[in-house]
Amino acid sequence: MRPGPDRLFEKNQGNGGVMIYRSRIFSIGLSAVCVSAMAGYTAVVPPASAAPGGEAERRPGTGFTEIAVRGSGLADYRRGPSPEHAIRLANKKKSQITFGDYANEPVHDHGIAGVVTFDADGDGDLDLYVTNGPGRPNSLYRNTLGRRGRVSFTDVGRSSGAALTNVDSNGACAGDIDNDGRTDLYVLGRNANNHLLRNRGNGTFQDITTSSRAGAGTSSHASCTMGDFDGDGLLDIAIANSFDMKKAAAIFAVPYALNQQNQLLRNAGGRRFTDAGESSGFAKIVVTNPPPKETGPTSRGGTTPHTPRNGSYAEISWAIAAVDYDQDGDLDIMDANDQAAYPMKKYGGLDRGLLRIHRNDGHGRFTDVTHQVGTDQPGAWMGLAYGDFNFDGNLDVFDSSGGDYMFLPLPEMGIKQGDLSSRWILQRPDHTFADPRASGLRNPTKDGADPTLGGLNATPWGWGASTLDYDNDGATDIIYHGALDGMFWVTSDNPGALLRNQGPGALRKGFYPSFRYDDAVARATDHRRRTVTGVSVGDLNQDGFDDIVSVAQSRKVGKLTPYSDDGPFDFGSPFDDANYLRTYQRTGGGPSVPSITLQPTPTRTVDGDLSVQLNDGNRNRSASVRAFGSVGLTRGARVNRDGVGAVVKFTPRRGPAAVRPVIAGSSFASQDALEGTFGMGRQRSGTVEVLWPGGVRNRLYGVRAGERIAFPEIPCSYTDRSVSFRRYTRCVRGALGDLVQARRLSRGQAARFYSSAVRAYNEKR
Repeated sequence: MRPGPDRLFEKNQGNGGVMIYRSRIFSIGLSAVCVSAMAGYTAVVPPASAAPGGEAERRPGTGFTEIAVRGSGLADYRRGPSPEHAIRLANKKKSQITFGDYANEPVHDHGIAGVVTFDADGDGDLDLYVTNGPGRPNSLYRNTLGRRGRVSFTDVGRSSGAALTNVDSNGACAGDIDNDGRTDLYVLGRNANNHLLRNRGNGTFQDITTSSRAGAGTSSHASCTMGDFDGDGLLDIAIANSFDMKKAAAIFAVPYALNQQNQLLRNAGGRRFTDAGESSGFAKIVVTNPPPKETGPTSRGGTTPHTPRNGSYAEISWAIAAVDYDQDGDLDIMDANDQAAYPMKKYGGLDRGLLRIHRNDGHGRFTDVTHQVGTDQPGAWMGLAYGDFNFDGNLDVFDSSGGDYMFLPLPEMGIKQGDLSSRWILQRPDHTFADPRASGLRNPTKDGADPTLGGLNATPWGWGASTLDYDNDGATDIIYHGALDGMFWVTSDNPGALLRNQGPGALRKGFYPSFRYDDAVARATDHRRRTVTGVSVGDLNQDGFDDIVSVAQSRKVGKLTPYSDDGPFDFGSPFDDANYLRTYQRTGGGPSVPSITLQPTPTRTVDGDLSVQLNDGNRNRSASVRAFGSVGLTRGARVNRDGVGAVVKFTPRRGPAAVRPVIAGSSFASQDALEGTFGMGRQRSGTVEVLWPGGVRNRLYGVRAGERIAFPEIPCSYTDRSVSFRRYTRCVRGALGDLVQARRLSRGQAARFYSSAVRAYNEKR
């Protein structure tokens, strides 16, 4: 017979009259077994060999080791192209083509390769799901760490039921859509239905697309994210759509009419979904300067008028994230949209590529606040990642973009340095945003608030993006990859942009962060030869350092051409040695873009590959936190089992706090691990605070270096001043008792959370 909630604790008088509650069975130890769904997340005392104390190791001393090498199953991955790739190959056989021919060329004809890092089989380690093209199975790489004690991967895509071999798969995201303790997969189709794969819990998946009504039509779905938008404890799904990628006219000729609206699927329970894009207000975007009439090229070189379908405007959306950006307890939505090759307003066109923010009213209804909060600067926005880059407690966003190099061989485009820079956009205390290099300015590199962009000056092309503290010094860093493989050039300017945050002492104007490029990722793998789309991070070998996974849609074959061969330039950037693959040689035309003529060269691109880079680590310490919701386990709980939507803050004993939201899909077509690794420098302990969807806050003190914490939703907020101490402690005792009975916590762990809950309540008063 299990003890009831009130029998788990005894009361002792602490210093200053604060009541401290200890478990009567505390002697069983903090490393007692958790439930299988949280395997590997127990409170662990750091090993005796831990490095001595002191300040953070300022020089990272951190490298990476590539394990997707010949002889490993990871090296066998090759991204299959989309059917439209044949159109592009046919153009390569022509003796000469014009720029107008590209209107009928496909976009992303090698496919959009994405990667999801998650625990697919519930054994406590992180597995990898990688999408592929038609005729080739999607791969589910099962990690053997939990069974063999060392990290290695076996592809079980076919046997698991997650292969979707006949589908041209784009991005994917993962979350527990039915709160059964198992993480499910949602896989996007190119010009085809999406697929919802229910995790059976035995290492296999069941395709429930038809019964769940989650197919979402035949748009070109690029990225997805999950979140509980209406507060019912169930994960909904938001989808970023682009345009019919069989033709490129939407890229440079037609600003809105060819684009496809983003979608929101509301979870109705019973593993069924309904379309809530219109009813929620999410599908409606605010366009301040719509064109009176849109025209685009025809196959014969003329123009034809286009009008937005149903009178509604849509942008080219590549990435999407469900995130509580303003930390008010509900999940908002951000989507990254592409200006592409259409002229910006300052060049006589219009600004259509914006970072859209859809603010949630707390009940699942959204308002487009993009123009009010200041994220309405145009860019070729493609990937999203989040963190507190300037140490002020607010959540900032990094948005990857086309970069500063790709238009150097094409001066007719009129693009200047700074117009398409990848960059961080910082949130102020009033929840508006500050852009260090606003692209709407006439000259962003001179007139911007931080015109040097944290000292980088110029940035390369970016698709997938993630944040991590790769050197565990307590500052949030950035990794992003990317290249363009389309139309008449293929970029090779991004070697793996690992940007090391220089810390609070290097802030510019007391607000803007400084970053330094670290070539640690590039030293391990030659990413310039890869056209990377998907990026994901997570601690694959559980050594306390985040690792990096990237998947490429294509690889480059042939000589790379330095951009400097086309004309001198000096951005003063570590990326100035940028190259591109000259797949076509310019033969004439100009000064207008449509009159340019080109002929093919022998260089080409082939099927993409996979990279898995393990972090070699350094002497700095860390702790890992996996938030999990308690809906259905205790009264008053309302958070989904995967804890999606929570905002986790970790504060070392000495040093600034780091903030990490739990996001089920952001990056580009990809998803980071749900658990977070928090660097501690040389500190030995810290405090974790979780803001749950709904607004409840919990806190855990004394988290030690080396611990991997499973942090449960305790539906009793220490910040609620309307609740008496007696009522609060009764709520906490009851919730923790329920979680022990449900085998989600050990008794020792429950006692630890209880003691912290009481301390947090008293410190707030």
